[in-house]
Amino acid sequence: MAKPTKEDASLFLQIFIAATADKDYQNATRWLAFEMNETNYDDFRKKYPRGSEGAKNFMKIGNYAEVLGTLVNRELLSEDLVFEMWGDLLWDKAKPIVYGLRKDLAMPRFLENYEVCAMKYPKWAENNPPKV
Repeated sequence: MAKPTKEDASLFLQIFIAATADKDYQNATRWLAFEMNETNYDDFRKKYPRGSEGAKNFMKIGNYAEVLGTLVNRELLSEDLVFEMWGDLLWDKAKPIVYGLRKDLAMPRFLENYEVCAMKYPKWAENNPPKV
């Protein structure tokens, strides 16, 4: 992908500002990163049934990551900006839950842009080693 543009930066900042202004999003991010430890869909569903706070948190982050993934995958937002800030968007944690939801909802493309974007991350990380 081409070097990030000022247009990329502007869109990126709009997304960032919207996310950081949303207390529910901030709580959901903390929850996924530090509290949600289920490694398979059945355990997740038992602990976080539909309508529960955990299920809502997961969907908030999944939908956010899907939007970012869609923009990155359609080359409307620089993957450099997204990956440098958010890495793989916690895909490894989310993956078994997303796969379970796809099956449960009979929606094989559910959050697919999130997954495709996260699949690009390892190559990006290989080509962009840590700065410090």
